[in-house]
Amino acid sequence: MNKIESIMTYPLRLFCILLSAVLLSLGIPNEVFKHGSALLTLIALVPLFTALLRTRKWSEAGFSGGLMMLVVHLLSSFWLANFKEFAIFTLGGSGLVTCILGIPVGWGLKKAASLKPAYRPAVFAAVWTVWEFAKSSGFLAYPWGTLYMGARNLYLPSQIADITGAWGMSFLCAYVSACLAELTLALPAKRFGHVARNSAFAVVLFAAATLYGIVRLETLPESIDTADVVLVQQNADSWESGGVRNALIASQSLTRQGIAQSRDRPDLVVWSESVLAYPYLPNKDWYRRNPAEDPFVPFLKEIGIPLLVGSPVLVDEVREDYSNSVICLAPDGRQTDWYAKMQLVPFAEYMPFTEYEFVRKFFDAIVGFSSGWKPGDRLVALPFTLKSGREIRFAAPICFEDAFAFHVSALVGEGADLIINLTNDSWSKTESAEYQHFSIAWWRAVELRRPLIRSTNAGYTVVVEPSGRIAADLPLFTPASLPVRIAIYPRTPTFYGRFGDWLPALLGAVLLSLFLITNPREHPELL
Repeated sequence: MNKIESIMTYPLRLFCILLSAVLLSLGIPNEVFKHGSALLTLIALVPLFTALLRTRKWSEAGFSGGLMMLVVHLLSSFWLANFKEFAIFTLGGSGLVTCILGIPVGWGLKKAASLKPAYRPAVFAAVWTVWEFAKSSGFLAYPWGTLYMGARNLYLPSQIADITGAWGMSFLCAYVSACLAELTLALPAKRFGHVARNSAFAVVLFAAATLYGIVRLETLPESIDTADVVLVQQNADSWESGGVRNALIASQSLTRQGIAQSRDRPDLVVWSESVLAYPYLPNKDWYRRNPAEDPFVPFLKEIGIPLLVGSPVLVDEVREDYSNSVICLAPDGRQTDWYAKMQLVPFAEYMPFTEYEFVRKFFDAIVGFSSGWKPGDRLVALPFTLKSGREIRFAAPICFEDAFAFHVSALVGEGADLIINLTNDSWSKTESAEYQHFSIAWWRAVELRRPLIRSTNAGYTVVVEPSGRIAADLPLFTPASLPVRIAIYPRTPTFYGRFGDWLPALLGAVLLSLFLITNPREHPELL
C-alpha cells in the first residue's frame, strides 16, 4: 500500500466525487464563467478517476456514479426550477432520473478503473463518452452536463466534430483527465512506465486534433450566395400577464427597425418560438384585427417579406391535438409551409404513458393537466427564395431540438443549406441557461458544416459560421433586432453527416466485448 492509497479513505473518496461534480459544472457555462472553462473541463474527471481507482465495492461505485451525476445536474441545471408549476418534474424528476442512470455508469467507470493500467484511461474515457451519448438519446434525453459543453472553447481541436461529432471531444477530455490522474498518482513512487506512454498518446491525440482543425479551416468551401435575414429578439415572456400582446407588438416594431438597418432588402424575417400564441389558420380573422393598434396580417403585407415564426398548429380537429411548430408566412398572409417539433420535452411538453388512466389521473392531480403537444412526424427542409432567385432550404429545429445531433442531421439530410433554430428560453431567467443551450447547439454548425442561426425571444440570438466562428449576436434579455448577411455554401455532406454517431456506437461495442471477455479482477496495486 503506497502513500496515496493509505490516505484515500471513504470520506476523501466522497470528497473527490463531489469535487469532480463541481469542476465539471464550472467547466460548462455557468453563472461564474459565462462561456465555461476549457481548462476545468480537461481536469474535471481527475478526482473521479482517482477515487474510483481506490473504490473496492460495487455498491460504493454505483452510489458514486449516481451522486456525481445528480450533483452535476443540480449545480448546472438549477434554472429548471424556474419552469413554473412543472419544476417538480423539470428539476426534481430529471434529477432523480439522472441519479438513477448514473448508478450503472459508476459501475462501468469502476470496471474501467480496475483494468490493467496500460489501457484503463482509454476504457474510462470510452465509458464516459458512451454515457454522454446515452443521456442524449431516447425520449428522456437531456444532453446537458456533458464535457463537450466546455470543450467548445477548444476551438481548433473541436473541428474534429465533422468526423466524430461532439463525442470525439468528450472522449479526448475524459482521456486527458484519466491520464492526468494517473500521472498525479505516479509521482510519489516515480514509476512512469505506462503513465508516460498514455500521457504521450494523449498529447498525440490532442495535437492531431489541433492539426486537423488548422487544415480543415483552411479547406472549407467558398460561399456560393448570400442571404439577408433579420432576426428579432423581442424579450417578451408570453407566460407573463399581457405577454402575448407584448410579444407581437415588440416583434413587429423591432422587425421594422431591422429592415431599416439592413444593408439590402431582407430575404427572410425570423422571430422566435411561440410568438403567435394562438394557432394561425384557425384564428386568422383574429390576427387580421389584433393587436388593435398594429394588426398582424396587415403588418405582413406592409413589410412584404416572408416571416418564419413559432406558432401552435392544429393537427387533429377531432381530438383537438396541437403541435409546437414553426410556420412560414407569405406577405399576403398565406401559410406556405410548417414544421412540427418532433423531440418534445418530457413532463413539460408532453406527458409520457398517458394512455393509462391512472397516469392521467396522477398528472391531473399534480399539475392540473395530462396532455401536451402532439409530436411531429415529418422531417422537412423548409424553403425560401433569395433575391438572386436561388431557392434556399433550411432545417428548423425548435427550441432544444438543436441539442440533438442525430435529429438535426436528419433534418439537414432533407437538403438544408442552413439550420435556423427558434427558441423560447426566457423562462429560465439566467444567463447560464442561455449560454448552456448555445454551447450544445454550437456543435451542429461544425458537425454538419452548415451556418447555424438561432433566433430567440431573450437569448442567445446568434449566427454561427460552418467553422464555428460567431459571426453576429445579440446581448441576452435585451429587445433588439439583428440584420445579418449569411453566406450560403455547397450542400456537401460531412463524414459525421453521412455516418452519424458511429463513434459512441463503436466504443459501446468495444466496451461490451471487453467487459464480457475480461475477468473481473481488481488491481490493488496503484501501478
